[in-house]
Amino acid sequence: MRILFASSEVYPYSKTGGLADVVGALPAALARLGHEVLVISPWYSRLQGGVPLWIGDIEFPFDGGTSAVGVGTLERDAVRLAFVGHEDFRRDQIYGYPDDVRRFCRFTRAIPQVAARLGFEPEVIHVHDWHTAYLPMVLRYDRRMPDSFPGLPSVLTIHNAQYQGVSGIDETLRWLELSPDLRDSWIEHLGQANALNAGSGFADRITTVSASYAQELLTPEFGYTLESTFRELRHKLVGILNGIDSKVWDPGRDPHLPVPYSAGDLRGKSAAKRAVCERFGLDPQRPLLGVVSRLAQQKGIDVLLQTAPKLREQGWSLFVLGTGESALEQQLRELAQGGVLSAELDYDESLAHLVYAGSDALAIPSRFEPCGLSQLIAMRYGTLPLARATGGLRDTISHRQTGFLFSQLNPRALATAAQEAHACYGSPAWATMMSAAMDQDFSWTRSALSYEELYSDLRSNR
Repeated sequence: MRILFASSEVYPYSKTGGLADVVGALPAALARLGHEVLVISPWYSRLQGGVPLWIGDIEFPFDGGTSAVGVGTLERDAVRLAFVGHEDFRRDQIYGYPDDVRRFCRFTRAIPQVAARLGFEPEVIHVHDWHTAYLPMVLRYDRRMPDSFPGLPSVLTIHNAQYQGVSGIDETLRWLELSPDLRDSWIEHLGQANALNAGSGFADRITTVSASYAQELLTPEFGYTLESTFRELRHKLVGILNGIDSKVWDPGRDPHLPVPYSAGDLRGKSAAKRAVCERFGLDPQRPLLGVVSRLAQQKGIDVLLQTAPKLREQGWSLFVLGTGESALEQQLRELAQGGVLSAELDYDESLAHLVYAGSDALAIPSRFEPCGLSQLIAMRYGTLPLARATGGLRDTISHRQTGFLFSQLNPRALATAAQEAHACYGSPAWATMMSAAMDQDFSWTRSALSYEELYSDLRSNR
């Protein structure tokens, strides 16, 4: 089957979060199943991991006329990648500009012509989050596209419904070169154009990244004003759990660790803990509670920092790796200066591997977590997650079997769960939990098979 992926990020070339990891790994898993996959993503000024081979320029309808972009290609893990170059994407950051919606409308309109320029005729198109969510609408209503594109079946995956791509309706339809008659279609939400709402309405299937998050989207707390849309469209909404790249995240072959290890021989895990403790001045005799996270309200870092003194009283060493909101970074600095915890305000890939391996437990107190990758990585490394029971965290962690869960997000609930984990630490039950966690299969093959079934169903019903 020929599958086209469209995404604003793809690991290792561009990344701000888990979206890039998914789009970097799922196509490769599909390719291993025998499918032909093309991934199209913007050509950012700071593209990492390789320089695309220049193919040339292409033109496409945009904003009352035509626009031109440059195209370059690479191949990785039997997946072809095409990068779309334009001034819109030669900026310091991937997101965060007043014209973000217009930028990604331009990218979206270019996608069919880019695929055609490369001779790729997809049978299914898979778009991700709001940045490419207008493509199902364009496929349905625009006929100035390559012959094979109009009416193609499409899948929208929602990685985080908090971000929706909101703009004016008339200007958005003009950017997309679509009829003003569509003002009262799925593009409209609360009087404005909403890319995620449009994608949900016009895509043939909506997926999200865990079964629990699919149900949470139907509620005001997690739907972010789109819950009524998701309830109306629940017949085509399904949760498919993400995976992790089992080659990148493998304690038995991880080049970032001082000594590789496995469930049968954990000496390397002890070596990783010693390395973390020596580097950051922590007591190796205490259980180490690690955090590898964006420093954001969504991740519950504010609650973690409120609880940090109590965690230290319980007997934990606490280490935080991450960067993010300035207020949270400042609180971390103050707690570190006071000796409550240690922190590295950066994102260092090598250090992240070491922290996942060297920690005894990993704190994940998220307000919401569509899927979450950190708990999957932690379990693969024999590090027990201490997590709030929400979204994918609830779906992947079994309480007192592969980790510890708590329901309410407040310092008392977090401290109670941490005390329970501390009391278990070092016991035969802890060792059993570590072994069970490391035995979990969170590879992308499982997820890819679910997507393969979904694509096949769409293709047969086209």
